[in-house]
Amino acid sequence: MSEDIRRSIQEVAQAIERLDRAFEKRAEELRERGDTEELGQWIQAKAAMRDSGVIYLSWARHYAKASLPGEEEIREDEFFEPTSG
Repeated sequence: MSEDIRRSIQEVAQAIERLDRAFEKRAEELRERGDTEELGQWIQAKAAMRDSGVIYLSWARHYAKASLPGEEEIREDEFFEPTSG
């Protein structure tokens, strides 16, 4: 895999991590306010965004790997380590 592709995938993974942290910060604000209805909706949105990011990165790694015959296998956790929550 080219260094450009590798670096781009890493940047996307980092952006997804930042977005997840921002969503978690918002969820914490809602918890502190006691807004359980909006918190429930926000937690679902956070999970959906996180899952979508995992899928997006999986396909990016798949296509990057498939683009060069004989390319070494990419470890599943090389670019993205899912967190719970």
